[in-house]
Amino acid sequence: MPSGKVDRSKLPDPTRRRFSAPKGPIVEPRNEQEAQIREIWARAFGVTSAELSVEANFFDDLGGHSLLAATVVSALRESGIGAAPSIRNLYTHPTIRLITAALASSAFDSPIVPSITVKHADTDVARAGGIQLAVIYVFLLITTLPVSYVYTKNDGFVSVPVLFEMLAAILLTYLCVRWLLPVLSARPLAAGIKPGQYKLWGPTYLRLWTLDLLLAVGALPVVSGSPLMSTYLRILGANVGHRTTIATSSISLPTLVDIGAGASIGYGATIRPWRVESGTVVVGKVVIEPGAFVGANVVLEPGSTVGARAVLGDQSLLPYGHTVPQEARWAGSPAVPTEALDPAVETMMRADSVRARWKVRHVLATFVGLTALEVGAIALMIPGIALVWGALLAWGVLAGLVATLLTGPVFVISVCVFVAVNKHLVLRTAPTGMHPARSGLGIRKWMVDKLLEFSLLFTNSLYATLYTAPWLRLLGANIGRGAEVSTVSHIDPDMLTVGKDSFVADMASVGSARFANGRIMFQPTTIGERTFIGNAAVVPSGMDIGDNALIGVATVPPVNGVPAGTSWLGSPAIYLPNRQDSGDYNDELTYAPPREVVRERYVIEFFRATLPPTVLGVSFYLYLLVLSSLAFGRELAVPALVAPLVAMASSLAVIGFCAAVKRNTVGPYRPRVEPLWSKFVRRSEFATGLYESAAVPIGVGMLVGTPFLPMILRWFGSTIGKRVWFGTTYLTEFDLVHVGDDATIGTEASLQTHLFEDRVMKMSTITVGAGASIGTRSIILYDTIIGEQASLSPLSLLMKGEELPPKTSWRGIPAEGIRADTTPSPAARTTIHPDATATDVAEGVPA
Repeated sequence: MPSGKVDRSKLPDPTRRRFSAPKGPIVEPRNEQEAQIREIWARAFGVTSAELSVEANFFDDLGGHSLLAATVVSALRESGIGAAPSIRNLYTHPTIRLITAALASSAFDSPIVPSITVKHADTDVARAGGIQLAVIYVFLLITTLPVSYVYTKNDGFVSVPVLFEMLAAILLTYLCVRWLLPVLSARPLAAGIKPGQYKLWGPTYLRLWTLDLLLAVGALPVVSGSPLMSTYLRILGANVGHRTTIATSSISLPTLVDIGAGASIGYGATIRPWRVESGTVVVGKVVIEPGAFVGANVVLEPGSTVGARAVLGDQSLLPYGHTVPQEARWAGSPAVPTEALDPAVETMMRADSVRARWKVRHVLATFVGLTALEVGAIALMIPGIALVWGALLAWGVLAGLVATLLTGPVFVISVCVFVAVNKHLVLRTAPTGMHPARSGLGIRKWMVDKLLEFSLLFTNSLYATLYTAPWLRLLGANIGRGAEVSTVSHIDPDMLTVGKDSFVADMASVGSARFANGRIMFQPTTIGERTFIGNAAVVPSGMDIGDNALIGVATVPPVNGVPAGTSWLGSPAIYLPNRQDSGDYNDELTYAPPREVVRERYVIEFFRATLPPTVLGVSFYLYLLVLSSLAFGRELAVPALVAPLVAMASSLAVIGFCAAVKRNTVGPYRPRVEPLWSKFVRRSEFATGLYESAAVPIGVGMLVGTPFLPMILRWFGSTIGKRVWFGTTYLTEFDLVHVGDDATIGTEASLQTHLFEDRVMKMSTITVGAGASIGTRSIILYDTIIGEQASLSPLSLLMKGEELPPKTSWRGIPAEGIRADTTPSPAARTTIHPDATATDVAEGVPA
C-alpha cells in the first residue's frame, strides 16, 4: 500500500506449512526485556508468544533463516531494545535468553556512533558539474585530435592509405592517453593535498576526481603485477620500496601511498587514500610497511597502516585510523586479530625472505609482454575495421554501415582467439606448489592474468551465459555439466574444478594464486556439485568446497574447508544452520531444461554477447562519418573543436539506445521471483549485459562522481534525489533502486537488487534514505532500507530484509554498529563549517 504496509486482502492463500514452535516445555520470560524479544520473534514466525520458549533455538528449533534473522534484528533496532544488535549477534546468541543477556552486557553499553551528513547547495553541485563537463571535453579533445587531423589532412575523403593513417592515429592516441597523460598529470593534480577533510564538490574534490579519471584510463591495469609496477607508481608519486609484489590496480592518489620493501598486495585490493563519506571528502595516508602481506579484495581506508611483516587476510577492511601491529595476523571486515590465516600464506610468510630482485632479462621480457598486450589491444579491432572499411570503399556509405552489424561477432571471436592462443603459449599449465615470484614463471603468470583481464574487459557480456563454461574449459578449467559461471575474476583456469550444476556468481574470486614474501603459490581449487558461490565471495586457492554447499555474498569460507551441505556467510564466516526456501520449481525450470529451451537461450545469449560491440562499432562508424563531413573543406580548428561534442552525442545515443532496449524488453522492474530458465530472466540478463558492456564503457563510467550520472540512471528507471554523489555503476534492476536527496553511494558499491538463490532469481527494492552514506565496495542486498543520514562503511554487507536506523553508523560483513568505544569514522568526529570559503576548504580541516 502507499503507506508501505501490506494489504493482506490482496495476498494469495498460503500454500506452505505455518511455522510452528517445537514441542516440549515452554520456558517463560524472567524479565520484561525477554518478554519483548519473545513478542518480536513470535510476530516474525507467525505464532503466538505463548508458543515460544525463551530457550528455543532460532535456527535449529524454529527453522529460522537469514531473512527471518534480518527481520527480527531490524525489529529489535526499531523497538530500541539493546544498542542496535546485528545479525551476527543473533547467530552467536540464537535463543531469546542468550540474545537478551548479550544485549544487556557491557559490550552493548556504548551507543552507536551518530552519523551526520554535510549538505551542499544546488549551486555548488552545478558549478562542480560544469567544471567536470569541461574536463571531460578537454579529455575528449586530446583523445580525438589525431583522428581529426587525419581527416582534415585528407579533406574528409577515405581510402586505403587513409585507413593506415587512421590506425596509426588510433594507436598514437591510445598510447599517449594511456601512458603519457596520467604520468604528466598525476603529481600536479595531487600537489598540496594533505590528510584531512575537504568539501565535497569543492576544488580539492575536483582535482581528486580528475586524477581518478586519468588513472582509470591509464596503464595501472596492465602494469599491475609486473616488475614495472613499483617504478610506475613511483613516477606517479607513490613511495614504493624494492622487491614488492603489487597485483592490484585499484590505487588512487599515489602521493599519499607508502608501500615498504618486500610488501605483497593481492588481487583486487583497494588502496584509496581518499573517499566520499556523508557529504565530505576524507583524505588520509595509506601505509603498508616492509614485508607486510595484504590479501585479495582488501579495502584499506584513508589513514590506515599495515605494520611490518603483518598479515591482513582476504576480504578484510582496515578502517580509518586503524593499524595492524608488526608481525600480527588480522582478518575480517572490520579486521580484528586472529591466530592464523590461509595455510598457504602462513607457509610463505614463515619461509626465509627472498632478497633477490628482478633480473634484467625479466624486465626486458616485461617490456616485450607490455608491447604485445598494448599493440594486441589495438590489433583486435583491425579485423572489424578492415571489414567495414572494405565495404565502405567498395559499395559506399550504406554498405559500410551494414557491415558494422558484423563487427560484434568478429570482435568477440578475435578476442577469444587472441586470449586462448596466447594463454596456452605463455603458460599452458601452472605448476602446483610454491615458487619464486621474481622469476620467469612470475612474468608468465602476470601475462596470463592480463590476458584473462582482457577477456573480462572486452567480452564482458560473454560471461554469465551458456558460452562461459566451454570458454573456461578452452582455457583449461574443469567445468561440470550444467554449471553456471558468471564474471569470475582472478582465476587460474587450469587449477579450477567446478562441479556439475554449481553456480558461481558475479565477481567471485575463485582459487587465484597467492603472493607473499617474494613467493607465489599455485594450488588446485575444487567446488563441489550443486554448490553456490555468492557475489564477490573470495575462495582461496587450495580450498575444497563440498557438494550442495553455499558460500554467501562477500564471504570468505573457513580455512579448514567447507563440508558438503553447509552454508556460510561473512568475513569472518559464520555458519548458517538453515537456508531460506526458494520455492518448489520443477527441475526443467532450474537444472534440466528441455532442449528447445536450451537452444533458445543459446540464440538469445549469442546476441547478448555480440550486440554490445556491434552497437559500439555502429556508434564509432557514425562518429567518423560526421567527422568526415566536418573535415571537408575546413581547417583543423573546426573538426578538432567539434569532434568532442560529436563524441559526447554519440555516447549519449548509445546510452539512450540501451535504456530503450531495457524499457522495451523488460519494462519497469517490479519485485518478483523467477526460476533461472524463465524467459523473463533471459530478457533481464540481455538488458543488463547491454548496459554493462555498451553503456558503461562508452560514457556512463566516465560520469562516476559527477552530477550527470544520477541523470543517466534515471533514464533507466532509477529514482534518485537531488545532490546525490554516485560513485558506482553497479546497478541492474534500476526501477527497484530508490535514493534520497544528498545521499552518497560509494566507489564500486553494489546495489544488489537481485540474487540467484538455488537457481531462482529473486528481486526487490533497495531504499537509501536522504543523506545516507554507503562506503567503497559495500554491497546492499534487496529488501533493505537505509535510514536517513545513516552511514555504512566500506566493504560492508547489508543483508536482505535489514533496516538501518536513521543517523547511525555501521560496518562489517554482515553489518554491525560502530560503537563509541571504537575509533569513529572521520565524518562522525569532524565537520566542515558550512560558511567555509573555497580557500578555507582547499586547505583542509585536520581530522
